[in-house]
Amino acid sequence: MSALSSTNSGPPGGAVFVQNFSTKGLPPEDQFDAWRSLLSETIDLLPTPDGSEAFEAEFSSWSFGDVVLTRTLYADAPARHWRHRPRSFMDHWCVVLAHSFSPECNLLSLSPPERPGNLSFRSLAMPFEGQAEDTEVLTLFLPRNFCHEELVDFERAHDLEINPELGALLTGYMENLARQLPHISAEHAQGLATATRSLVAACIAPRVERSEAAEVPLTSLLIDRARRVVRQNMASPEFGPERLARLMAMSRSKLYRLFESTGGVAHFINRERLREAHRRLASTRDALSIHVIGNEVGFVDHSTFSRAFRREFGYSPTEAREKHLTKFSALPSGLAQQDASLDGALGGPGVERAARSLAD
Repeated sequence: MSALSSTNSGPPGGAVFVQNFSTKGLPPEDQFDAWRSLLSETIDLLPTPDGSEAFEAEFSSWSFGDVVLTRTLYADAPARHWRHRPRSFMDHWCVVLAHSFSPECNLLSLSPPERPGNLSFRSLAMPFEGQAEDTEVLTLFLPRNFCHEELVDFERAHDLEINPELGALLTGYMENLARQLPHISAEHAQGLATATRSLVAACIAPRVERSEAAEVPLTSLLIDRARRVVRQNMASPEFGPERLARLMAMSRSKLYRLFESTGGVAHFINRERLREAHRRLASTRDALSIHVIGNEVGFVDHSTFSRAFRREFGYSPTEAREKHLTKFSALPSGLAQQDASLDGALGGPGVERAARSLAD
């Protein structure tokens, strides 16, 4: 079975192809050979002397346009030793992102700053040999001529040490692809392939014209990453632009330029805090007081939180909660009871009790 041959299980139109494979249902003594056969068209997987008999691994791949993303998960991270098969029929470039995590980690739920990994850019036409015990490996395959006008730049880029800032950006993009590709519609697949090629070219062999072509997807991805980092750290009142720049692996000047046209980095962080507070105030299942919610999104002082909230939304936190409760009470009784039952099932108070107990 080829690592890159795919069965079309995507949407009508055939733009997204999906392949899935797992050794877990096979007898332990057959697992390594099955995995080796799966990868045989791109690499030669070699047994390791200290390897156990079992070799549990799961493989998924998505083909969109002329680009392929694969995701591999290894149970107990068995040691692997491999060699490229030079000049195979898949004479492609590949970007490889390898992570190692404990088994209890929910890998794709972690944000990029919490997912340190090893990122490399390789040519399948060049000899390459390695050994690893990674838990998760994401590989992005691109056709040999994906940036044919500057092929010489990429010939020098085999096993290149990627710039840390660009590497962090490419890492986040690949992780987003692994999250989103199962849901991409056929009509968006080709455009996604074009954006992916531009982004890889801009990160591996930066040039002005490539950076311009990738500017929109780059900016969108950076802002999305920044939003996730802020949400994971907003409970800390000390979290600010410097900490965000460090977790984003970006210089302060570059981070400030990113948000210059939208009010600045501090304004972005503050707005994300307030939006999360608004979401929680509009939830019938959130049993915390307004003061506690303010604390949990990074506001130590209640009056400061109330003033900032009013400036952002035009009404106070108390009014935000009352508006939602008023809207809820106007629902037909069946829908209101259904929502109240859900509150009870989740351990929250009923709406009327919430209205009394969650006042300022």
